[in-house]
Amino acid sequence: MQAFQTIETPRTRIRRLTEADEDDFVTLLGDRRVTSMLAFDYETTTERGAKSLLELILSFYDSEKPILIYAVEEKSSGQLLGGGGYNSLDEEEAELFYAIAYTFWGQGYGTEIVAELTRYAFENLPFQKLNAFILPDNKGAKRVAEKNGFENMDLVKNLNFSEPVYLYQLTND
Repeated sequence: MQAFQTIETPRTRIRRLTEADEDDFVTLLGDRRVTSMLAFDYETTTERGAKSLLELILSFYDSEKPILIYAVEEKSSGQLLGGGGYNSLDEEEAELFYAIAYTFWGQGYGTEIVAELTRYAFENLPFQKLNAFILPDNKGAKRVAEKNGFENMDLVKNLNFSEPVYLYQLTND
């Protein structure tokens, strides 16, 4: 499996992160409104932790087992508005995840990004099932999952979260 270079939606460009994204990446991960709904430990949300994560991602893009985390930028401005990607759970199943900067919430970017990442995964990657793990209070993420055809499979335990989360799942039929 290889990390893609760039894919696009009508309003965004989903691409590999670069060193030039460091300031925006640190800002995104440092915003608790965004990361409180994600499976990040406190250290990752610090400037040092975010910079370390970015270095790790960049070092693994062209490896045999790439980290499939991407930047999402707004086409019209070139501004980083978030990130997304896949966490491979096994050869045919992956977690699909994304994060949107607070200033872009409620504008349909999440739905657009998840639709494209889902399409890409099912057409170009070996994944036949995608999972989204969503905290009970994250109403926006639930709506995004549902709009993209993901089915709520109920609350589950996930080692990355301290409380049960909803498992939303979509199978490539």
